[in-house]
Amino acid sequence: MDFGDAKHLSDLRIVLMGHKLVGKSSTGNSILGREVFDLKRSAQFVRRHGEVADRHITVIEAPGWWSNYSVEKSPELLKQEIVLSVSLCPPGPHAVLLIIRVGDRFKETERKAVQGHLDLLGERVWSHTIVLFTHGDSLLDTSIEQHIESEGQDLQWLLDKCGNRYHVLNNQNRSDHTQIKELLEKIEETVAQNHSDHFEIDRKILQEMKERRRAEKERAEEKIKIMKKQKDVIRSQMSDAQHLSELWIVLMGHKLAGKSSAGNSILGRKEFESKRSAQCVRRHGEVADRHITVIEAPGWWSNYSVEKSPELLKQEIVLSVSLCPPGPHAVLLIIPLDSRFKETERKAVQGHLDLLGERVWSHTIVLFTHGDSLLDTSIEQHIESEGQDLQSLLDKCGNRYHVLNNQNRSDHTQIKELLEKIEETVSTNSGCHFEINSKILQEMKERRRAEEERAEERMKIMKKQKDVIGSQMSDAQHLSELRIVLMGYRRAGKSSAGNSILGREEFDLKRSAQCVRRHGEVADRHITVIEAPGWWSNYSVEKSPELLKQEIVLSVSLCPPGPHAILLMIRVDIGFKENERKAVQGHLDLLGERVWSHTIVLFTHADSLLDTSIEQHIEREGQDLQWLLDKCGNRYHVLNNQNRSDDTQIKELLDKIEETVAQNNGFYFEIDRKILLEIDPRKKMKDQMDKWREDIRSQTMSGSFRSRSGTDAIFRSLRSRDSSYGSGAIKRHGSNGMIPPNYAPMNPSDMDALVKKITAEVLLDNKIDPVLEKLSAVVTHVEQMENQVTEAETRILAYIFPFYILRSATGLNYWDLTKQ
Repeated sequence: MDFGDAKHLSDLRIVLMGHKLVGKSSTGNSILGREVFDLKRSAQFVRRHGEVADRHITVIEAPGWWSNYSVEKSPELLKQEIVLSVSLCPPGPHAVLLIIRVGDRFKETERKAVQGHLDLLGERVWSHTIVLFTHGDSLLDTSIEQHIESEGQDLQWLLDKCGNRYHVLNNQNRSDHTQIKELLEKIEETVAQNHSDHFEIDRKILQEMKERRRAEKERAEEKIKIMKKQKDVIRSQMSDAQHLSELWIVLMGHKLAGKSSAGNSILGRKEFESKRSAQCVRRHGEVADRHITVIEAPGWWSNYSVEKSPELLKQEIVLSVSLCPPGPHAVLLIIPLDSRFKETERKAVQGHLDLLGERVWSHTIVLFTHGDSLLDTSIEQHIESEGQDLQSLLDKCGNRYHVLNNQNRSDHTQIKELLEKIEETVSTNSGCHFEINSKILQEMKERRRAEEERAEERMKIMKKQKDVIGSQMSDAQHLSELRIVLMGYRRAGKSSAGNSILGREEFDLKRSAQCVRRHGEVADRHITVIEAPGWWSNYSVEKSPELLKQEIVLSVSLCPPGPHAILLMIRVDIGFKENERKAVQGHLDLLGERVWSHTIVLFTHADSLLDTSIEQHIEREGQDLQWLLDKCGNRYHVLNNQNRSDDTQIKELLDKIEETVAQNNGFYFEIDRKILLEIDPRKKMKDQMDKWREDIRSQTMSGSFRSRSGTDAIFRSLRSRDSSYGSGAIKRHGSNGMIPPNYAPMNPSDMDALVKKITAEVLLDNKIDPVLEKLSAVVTHVEQMENQVTEAETRILAYIFPFYILRSATGLNYWDLTKQ
């Protein structure tokens, strides 16, 4: 269909969507040709109008999400505003402009965030969506198509989802009216593609949202009345009391919650560094005729329960309240308003504060940060919209809360009111401060003293051990070649460590189901680094799929004759207890007992240690981590991935690897051949799949996919690969050209979507690489089913897949072909 003569509309309704800081307001100003949108963030949609190119234009700017946050992490209020935004230009927008900045990365995380937030509007929204690339000036001589191809599959997926509708906007060149004129024409083409219809959200979704919001608003108004009465009662009891001349405050909350910024706002100047700390920080100041002491306790990960936090962190939380003797007047629990607060976050908060005992809750005030994102929305509306987890937390704190706009430090009223609320809290506690149980505190201090003594002893032992090894190596030169295998659980930092070792971005940070090998020249050595796929940190080896276990075993054979060292990644900012120890032990034991004498523990995320020594961390973490280090001959190293400019840490790591080789009498690690023989049949199956993929690649590239005879040749080639489980087995398991439902690794709708995608890419665009990636992903699904089906059945499934993909892409009948 030709849309060149798309009807010129006199009225256009547009909704702007995208993540925070992407440039929606600036885009709206460019479209309307004047400054009508405020560039500061908003928690609510904004509507503006204008006359442009003989059209009346209505532009709605929806509030943005964080680019790396999935829709599940966004607050409920934001999700509601996104849904309601499309109802602000009745009967509905002609187009949704999804803003993507050219200079920003767009990978899986960003793609999932976009998909999740737009899916709130229903599947039909995609047929009305145009991707609007902003900051087009940064392309220079590169075409947008070249940029799309170079960015990779996630951006390409998004464009496919939007029917390949996109436009480039140079916000810096507003005098060029052509780019806006062309954008409006593309919107009209989109309307024509949709049979002259605008986008209209499902009325049921909209009605439910409006009813929910109305109920929340009523409850919010009721809460405001209750809070006012509560405040009046407390104030009447305090009427004759003067304010306290001294206040002690402890700040608590998860990492990135804004504790340092809140501390600076309270003291009225920059006293706290915004970087993370593993230890408590104490600062003082004079504020509103009071001497204020503020303690910032280190934070936990927002989605991690207290059991996953390292011992060092838990100790610091307990000790924080003893740093302002006799105890704090209030604990301020920092909760950012621009991210969700659900069950996971509530459990994390509750677990970490419970370390201080039940009494802490009567001294706790919830301090909401990022208050600037609320704008005209009341905090009570936010609380009601967010749901029961936030509400139960506030109930636990006696409904004490305050909102802080960290961006507006010149507003001293908000700090004055916060200090008054702290005094009210003291009043409700009969004038008492919070004091932790002295027994808990004493036990903690004694335990820490003993740990520090053991840490010093460990350091002495390690120094002696290093001196002995060094004396044995004194006449030996360093190795000109080093082969290294990186192992560890998912998100331990393997890819980042590999990049640090090689001094450049060689490993992709997204997860891989297969080993990845890279090379480089570092400190006069040729380095080969193999990254093995990771396991879940709390999963025993029995729970891991067979494919993962095979890859771990095969990883050490990818750098023949064998690796000089296995680097086992352990994060220092996450707890290491029995579950983690069993998971590590089980997965490394796949390589045989000898692997432990070649293993070095590489501690990552070391920036969170700061002034704490790694030995102190080891002693505090307890017996499971200590057992692991003993198993590895107490070989360990600390890596700060954030400080790649420090070449010393990599040089010292390579020296430790050479020391490990010396301890093993100059030998590298070589896996027992018996273990490799056990894995060999599965490796053969994997090799066969690789051959199938190569067949598909060669035949597709030669154009054979486009003819019946060529396709028949591919089928015959694949069927003859292995007669031992050929057409007879397929006949037994297949019917009507379909994979048996009991064994299908994808549900029917997902499979249909995949087939349509492959058909378009192979038959129309000849993009073989994306097809092979999808085929590989599907085969991986089958391989990972090995825990549920027999090996023979797995082979049959693996055999069927190439047939199924080819049949689906060409329309040929698979069942008939199996009978030929």
